[in-house]
Amino acid sequence: MSGHDPVYDQAFKPRYLHPRYWPTWLAIAALWLLAWVPVRLRDRFAAAFAPLLVRFAKKQCYIARTNIGLCFPELPEAEREHMLRRSIEVGLMGFFGYGEWTARSKAYLQNRFRVRGQEHLDACLAAGDRIIFMIPHTWTIDAGGLYLNSFGLPMCTMMHSAKNELFDWFINRQRTRFGGLIYERNAGIKSIIKTLRDGNHFFYLPDQDHGREASLFVPFFGELKATLPALPKLVRLTGARVLPVLSVYNAEQHRYELIIRPPMAPYPTADLAADTRAMNAEIEALLADWPEQYMWFLKYFQTQVDTDEGRYEAGIRRIRGE
Repeated sequence: MSGHDPVYDQAFKPRYLHPRYWPTWLAIAALWLLAWVPVRLRDRFAAAFAPLLVRFAKKQCYIARTNIGLCFPELPEAEREHMLRRSIEVGLMGFFGYGEWTARSKAYLQNRFRVRGQEHLDACLAAGDRIIFMIPHTWTIDAGGLYLNSFGLPMCTMMHSAKNELFDWFINRQRTRFGGLIYERNAGIKSIIKTLRDGNHFFYLPDQDHGREASLFVPFFGELKATLPALPKLVRLTGARVLPVLSVYNAEQHRYELIIRPPMAPYPTADLAADTRAMNAEIEALLADWPEQYMWFLKYFQTQVDTDEGRYEAGIRRIRGE
């Protein structure tokens, strides 16, 4: 981040050449090489690593199992475990293909996608609408944004910085390859309002837990979730239309898919809680056919209604032997 400009600073820093970043450079090189491996072979290679993650990523799998159990209590344990395994497989396929979005041509990348619901996007663009693409956290969420941006749609989004400064630089350089704008979350919502009013579309990630003070508790898959009520406020301030979108990786077809639902309407209404719940309902509808695509390892339900204890902390302490 620049001290004067809230847009992510893409400039290369000499400190990225420090030996502590050499393993990261090797990882980036491996992703670049994997971009040229035949897709079916790469997907089989990725799927082969899934059992290792199930075995060794105990904390992350505990969080994922907790989330899947909360959202799908009716499923037998074997089916919930199958969903977890499939989610990890798809996540690895997406990660092993991540270098494509730096190494391969725009035409190649566009041909890797299939779009369902293109008519909803076309109608908004024909009407001259500014669009908020409301997109939940799937494993290939970045691919969806880059695909849209590659057709010349002026896009912006807000992201958390990665802990590894070099990898953060790499992924944000990739995210802005086709001219998109990246803001850090601490840039504030005023930056997004201005950017929307200037004619950009907003790639909005709606589903993370931002704590009690900023949120409303509304249902998500039947479970009360601390949900940020920012979307209806943004629409009211900018006049933008909301298109619910899901970016997924179809492991059977070995390609990406973008699912676009009709614009949310009427939206917003006079009821902020109902509008916030409507957003969660759209996420549920998007995931109905693709539940394995969700990043289940994120702490979506960390903030609880009746206690300050994080929902996952007791289980994580048990895993650590504390």
